[in-house]
Order: sequence, then structure tokens, then C-alpha cells
Amino acid sequence: MRLLDRYVLRRHLLCLAAAVLALLLVAVIVDLIEHIDTFIDYRATWWQIARYYTYHAPYWIALTLPIAALLGTLFSLTSLARANELTAMKAAGISLYRLLSPLLWFSLFFGGLAFFFTDLVVPAATYRYRQVWDELRGAGRTDGSRRQVLLQDVDGQLVFARAYDAAKAQASQVSWEQERGGRVIRRLEGRRLDWRQDRWVLVDGREYLLAEGQTQARIFSELELPSLTLRPEAFAQQQKKTEDMDYGDLRAYIARARANGEDATRQQVDLHLKIAFPFTCFVIVLLGAPLAADARRTGLAGSFGKGILICFVYYSAVKAGQALGWNELLAPILAAWLPNLLFGALGLLLLWRAPK
Repeated sequence: MRLLDRYVLRRHLLCLAAAVLALLLVAVIVDLIEHIDTFIDYRATWWQIARYYTYHAPYWIALTLPIAALLGTLFSLTSLARANELTAMKAAGISLYRLLSPLLWFSLFFGGLAFFFTDLVVPAATYRYRQVWDELRGAGRTDGSRRQVLLQDVDGQLVFARAYDAAKAQASQVSWEQERGGRVIRRLEGRRLDWRQDRWVLVDGREYLLAEGQTQARIFSELELPSLTLRPEAFAQQQKKTEDMDYGDLRAYIARARANGEDATRQQVDLHLKIAFPFTCFVIVLLGAPLAADARRTGLAGSFGKGILICFVYYSAVKAGQALGWNELLAPILAAWLPNLLFGALGLLLLWRAPK
């Protein structure tokens, strides 16, 4: 790497780190103002508050990485432009494309790192954050025991339990249904569901066979459910939203939903967004770099305002594409990648028209 490349990239990295820390600090302050009453009412300890923000921080970082990447680019290039360093570089025969190449290559690499960060770190941290939040409010036990458990399994099976005791691997007040062709064909209700020798056993219940126009019922003391493939870990696991799942978990969830004949369009859009959104860092740098490189009369405040405006429009486009995909007006992959394609094309146009 040439000395000039290292100089430009070092300036960019310093501005990027400052932007990440500043945005994270803003997020923490806003959240603290919003939840300070909760911390006081439930007498949260300093240790609980520290764990809460430690586990919540990765989500905020992942959400603001594109903003930080853009602000880092605008601040670093604006400062070079205002000090006439970019003019001196161009006078030495270095083109704008060559000046921006280390930033663009780094932003592409940074987008890859952002994907692995959001896929490997954020879901696990978010899961722990929810545990701490429930522990703080006394809303649930942290050993895996839960209330109001609703789970889906293969072959149209649906399980509901009013409570689950992780220590005993036992669910209480359980109902089990099996659907076929959008219609419930069998229903079980039991006082307890026990995990015995790698198999679920329903205790003290009733079985209903729902045929066309008639219902057959019987009482049983114990009934094995060999078709239920869910293990105790599934009952103990906290219910996740799509943004709390990693790429593999979400893909498995979609496969299970399809096996049950359910519509998984929304989840497919979110699955593609898990790859498309981190690479927003590259597209948004491509869009902002030509603007910042020609900012001879713009100060840091102007660059900040310009960056916020670009990010607002970009995030709005991402949400609009997601909504169009959810409503099946666009294919899931197109709904996720369309903002990147449109703004990437705009960035290339600005780069081509920028003074060389």
C-alpha cells in the first residue's frame, strides 16, 4: 500500500471510530432517559444496568454502522478538501478515482465485517439483553423457564403451553394440534407434557379426532407424541423475532414454515436483508465520497447535515423496499437489494461527474 493510501485511510479510520463512538453514546443517553424510571422503580443494580447496556450495544452499533461509515467518509474527505490537500494530490497527477480507491475497497471489506458482526455477535447479545431486561423487571426466570409458550413443528403441528419448567423439562396446561390442508384434523389437551427418554409424553388429557361433520373424543392417562420433533431446548429458548435470528436460524425457520404450508414471504425478505443491509456501508460511502471530495466551501457541520439527510433518505428507501416485499409487490431478493442498486447507480453517476 502506498504512503498516500495509508494517509487517507488512517484519516478515514479515525473519523469512522469517532462516529461509531459518538452514535453509540447518543443511543445510550437516549435509552437511559427513556428507561431511567424503570431502573428506579425496579431498583436495578449497577451490575444489571451495566449488563443491559453491554448486551444492547451490539444492536445499536449494527444499526448505525452505515451512518458511521458515511460520516467518517464525509468528515475525512471534507477536512482534506478544506485544507487543499485533495487539490495538491490532484495537481501531482493523482486522479480522484485513485484517491478514493482505498476508501472504497475498505468500505467493501467493512461491509463484509459488518455482516459477520450482525450475524454472529448481535443475535446472541440481543438474546442475553432480553434475559437481563426480564430479570431486571422480574418478568421471568433466567433458567429457561417460561410462560405462554407457542411453538410450531413439522407436519402442521402446533404446541401451546401455559408454562414451562426448564429444570424438570415439563410443560403444564398443554394443547397440541395438527393441521392438514388448512384444517385441524387432531387435537390433544393435557394437564402436563413430560420429556421422557428422548420423547414427549402427554399426561391426563383428552384426544379429539376432527373428521368431516363429526368429532370423536377419548380420555387418556398418558399418550406418547413421537411425531413431535421439538426438544426441551426449543421450549426453553426465548421467542425470537426475525431480527434476533442469525442467517442460519432464519433460513431454518423459513424451511419449517414452508413445510407447514405457511406463508414465509416476510421472513424471506428479512433473510435477504441480512446480507443486503451490511453492504449498505459500501454503497453509502460510494454515494458520499464524491460529494465530500468537492466540499471546498463546506465545513464539518455542513457535512454532518448532508450525511444525516442522505442516511434519512436511504433508510426510508430500505424500509419502503421491505414493505413492498412484505406485501408481495416485489420479489423478496429485489425488495432487499433495490435500495442498494438504486443508490449505488446514483453514487457511480456522481463519481463519474465529479471533477477529476
